[in-house]
Amino acid sequence: MLPRVFGKQNLSLADFSLPPIAPKTGTRSTCRLPINLRGFLAAQLGCQPEASDDTILSFAARANQVTLNRLARAIRRYSTARAHEAWAECSLTVTAFVQAHQQGRLAVLCLRCVRVDFGENASGEHQRNGCVPITLVRTEASQFSDTAAEDVPEKIQRLVEEFRALRAAFGLPHFDLDCYVRGEQLTLMWRPLP
Repeated sequence: MLPRVFGKQNLSLADFSLPPIAPKTGTRSTCRLPINLRGFLAAQLGCQPEASDDTILSFAARANQVTLNRLARAIRRYSTARAHEAWAECSLTVTAFVQAHQQGRLAVLCLRCVRVDFGENASGEHQRNGCVPITLVRTEASQFSDTAAEDVPEKIQRLVEEFRALRAAFGLPHFDLDCYVRGEQLTLMWRPLP
């Protein structure tokens, strides 16, 4: 059998389909870039730093091949650099957060303890000196439609963005807290606390 030979082709971003990032529960898939990657891509593409996911993806879709090649190299350098840095992370199923929303249970991530706690005592457990808590699900119960699994990651990403902005406004580090969805897992990641 002869080996397959692949030649250089001029492909555009439209030639590729993105893998689904929403859970496999039949919900529609949207593209939510991690906050840190979104900022990096905005800088590389010359967009405004607060550019939305749609703006960045639209800009990239209209870019010429040379720009896309440079962007691909920059993303590889970015990924390699990130892989060699220390990161703390917590992964849970999106379903755990959906259930917490539906049941009105509190969900708190503590950056110091590197864990997410659920329930009425979740906030109280992270009042110690040195804990850096962020409430991901508040206690008021909410009625979700059938698309709850896709709504929750977006709400959590918005809370992470608010946490970062608030910490920055007070001159405090936000530890590059970020989140992303892969398959049915929501992963929160940040730089370890000193």
